Amino acid sequence: MSLESVEPEHVRAANEIQADIYRAMTPQDRLQQALRMNRTMRELLAAGLRERHPDWTESQIRHAVAEHILYARTG
Repeated sequence: MSLESVEPEHVRAANEIQADIYRAMTPQDRLQQALRMNRTMRELLAAGLRERHPDWTESQIRHAVAEHILYARTG
């Protein structure tokens, strides 16, 4: 079963709108957006780790974030 057959119509429509927005961006704008999303992901991941491990140092948080990203799996 493909993802497209499970994905609701409103999600497909939203994805198409988002793709159109990215297509209209310059390469520089797309890179800047990717960098912003990456930074936000790292900040959210670090915040979650701080919440779950209040005793960890910032060095331990940074290391855990890096490990999480390094060993992340998709799909």
